[in-house]
Amino acid sequence: MSVADIGPQLSFRIGAVVLSLPMGVVREVLALPDVVPVPGSRSQITGVALHRGLAVPVYDLRRFDPLWPEPPGPGCDAGPGEHLIVCVWGEAVIGVLGEDPNLLENARMRVGSGGGPAPVNQEYLAWVVESGAEGTTESIACLDPSRLFASLGVPLVEAASAQEVTGEDDPAGR
Repeated sequence: MSVADIGPQLSFRIGAVVLSLPMGVVREVLALPDVVPVPGSRSQITGVALHRGLAVPVYDLRRFDPLWPEPPGPGCDAGPGEHLIVCVWGEAVIGVLGEDPNLLENARMRVGSGGGPAPVNQEYLAWVVESGAEGTTESIACLDPSRLFASLGVPLVEAASAQEVTGEDDPAGR
């Protein structure tokens, strides 16, 4: 095992699997609000929730089959989760369902170098870490937000610059 500095993470459970996202993409965690289904949307989209006046798409990662080594994902018999993890990706605000959210403030954790199989497909992992005291550790699958959000169809659109460029919005070039 090696030690790596992964920065603060928000861990959460989906069924029996513990996942995490970097705090840099997490805006806040809320008790699950009312979610309105959107007919015709992708299977992993539960619906939309109103958050600070904005309709936020709500993703249920249990339903995102490419994430799991063996679809339909572990713990699918369980409910969708008790919390909405609000994330910001570029200009997009999205919600991810999860249970038992915890802040992993320990910026240096032991990184597993070849234990058992990862609980999620490798292409969505940044790394797998072990957290906890000796003898009570649990594996946490740290998700790669760029790969995950792109696969979910969330575009990475950066905020437009407010800097004026010569001739911008001036057909005469003044």
